[in-house]
Amino acid sequence: MKNWDLSDLYKGFDEAYENDLKKLDKKIDDLKSYILYQKQENDTQYIEGYIKREEAITILSRTLGSFASLTMATNVNDENGPRYLAKMQQIFRKVTAEQVIFQRYLTSVDLDKLAEHSKAIRTYLYVLKREQDDAKHLLSEKEEVLYAKMREFASSSWGQLHSLTTANLPVDYDEKEITLSEVRNLAYDADPKVRKAAFEAELKAYEKIDDQVALALSNIKREVTTMNELRGYDSALSKTLFQSKMTDKTLNAMLSAMLEYRPYFAEYLKAKSKYLDHKGSLPFYDLFAPVGKLTKTYTYEEAQKIIKDAFYGYSKRLGDFATKAFDNNWVDPFPKKGKRGGAFCSNQPQIKQSRIMSNFTGSLSDVLTLAHELGHGYHGEVISDNKPLHWSYPMPLAETASIFCETIVNNYLLKQLSKDEEKLSVLENSLQGDTQVIIDILSRYIFETKLFEHSHGPINKNQMKALMMDAQKEAYTDGLNVYTLHPYMWLNKGHYYSAGLNFYNFPYAFGLLFGKGLYAAYLKNPDKFLNNYDDLLTLTTKTSVEEAANSMDIDVTSKDFWISSLEQVKKDIDEVISLFNK
Repeated sequence: MKNWDLSDLYKGFDEAYENDLKKLDKKIDDLKSYILYQKQENDTQYIEGYIKREEAITILSRTLGSFASLTMATNVNDENGPRYLAKMQQIFRKVTAEQVIFQRYLTSVDLDKLAEHSKAIRTYLYVLKREQDDAKHLLSEKEEVLYAKMREFASSSWGQLHSLTTANLPVDYDEKEITLSEVRNLAYDADPKVRKAAFEAELKAYEKIDDQVALALSNIKREVTTMNELRGYDSALSKTLFQSKMTDKTLNAMLSAMLEYRPYFAEYLKAKSKYLDHKGSLPFYDLFAPVGKLTKTYTYEEAQKIIKDAFYGYSKRLGDFATKAFDNNWVDPFPKKGKRGGAFCSNQPQIKQSRIMSNFTGSLSDVLTLAHELGHGYHGEVISDNKPLHWSYPMPLAETASIFCETIVNNYLLKQLSKDEEKLSVLENSLQGDTQVIIDILSRYIFETKLFEHSHGPINKNQMKALMMDAQKEAYTDGLNVYTLHPYMWLNKGHYYSAGLNFYNFPYAFGLLFGKGLYAAYLKNPDKFLNNYDDLLTLTTKTSVEEAANSMDIDVTSKDFWISSLEQVKKDIDEVISLFNK
């Protein structure tokens, strides 16, 4: 079993790890005393001293926290990871009150004026101004400390309950016991009987844990609603938009375009249903059914070669990054018991590396998922040259490089094929992904919106199932068979289970459509695009979504931009339907 190598972070929870944890504790104590006792006679020097300490803490805590969370991701039964993450939470909690004091202090200074005479303040001006804006939503120092303590036993624990129960959930399939990741991957199987049986086994397995997971999700959303009301946010969505560095004008423009294009996706799904010999709309269990004649599965080695060849066709820097990631064991590719489902990339700019987790079983979709996560890693490589407080990008722009890289590999595969039935396989697989990121994401957004509307009281599993099916009907319209919907999509999507990260659904749609707009710009003028693209990725951590897009002459507040990107998807829909009918 191939595992990723975390040794460049730490060799284990050993003496080096313990020593660094002690260093972090001292740095937090130093920051605490600095905020409380450093004279504020010179605002510039005071803020510069704060920035210097925050940078050092960011570097060290990222390494410590990442090692613990990455260890847990591939072994949710690991006992050390949760224990050390809890210790880190306790360490950071010591400075909660002082952070509130500092944020409130920032509201009393003219940052623009100070930036004229300070390179450090000028560098982080956008970050510091956001701290000023956020200050108006802070509670008292005592209340913030209390919430930081209670969150460990509330939403953080509920989220961990979801991870543990789903990662360890045994699924009875074909007279044997398999993992949830394995049974969900069977949705891509070429055998229709396998797909249907796997879908039924998956839904049956959820019945073992749906009560406790529903309780976890209900309590997480109730906590979010309570805290947002106390902080003075209009809604969970308004807070998410602030976190996303994005305006509601941009979100509404995108959602309006997505809603308008639902009928085209429904036509595609009904055409696929007919192609698969169903009557009427498509059953949910056949959403990911492979079509055409490209039925091969890929070895991990084949997937690596495809990705590297495609990436090198775009640029040497991108190809070199993929080679480095594969050669240095930055990827943990295969499913196993106790490993989290899905896929993600964890960027480690402090050591100029990334770590990528997938659950690779050889499908074409798995190849594209690897390309997607490597795109996140490339984004991390570009921003690793930024200063430490510019290492985090907002959710919508998080998907920019990943969708772009996925598009590169998909188009590379299409160019290798000459037969219609093979082209259909690749093109329709891509359209499956687009449908998930536009229509299924729309259903998740609708579901979460309704979930928050009910979050002033307990929400049981039956309510969640009903809300999810209603959301799927609204998003998919008549494209899906209403008798074979997936009532448990709220249970298997981990994004719902973070109190600090709500509505992590629309950023995927943003990333896909923004990425398609960028790819169209690349095709028009590759040389000009290559000169500007890495600059865009660098900028994603330093400014708003709208300003970053403007750097590429894109207006994301205009519905017209989103329509132009959706038109590219519609062309694929038209071609796939045409190939279905041949």
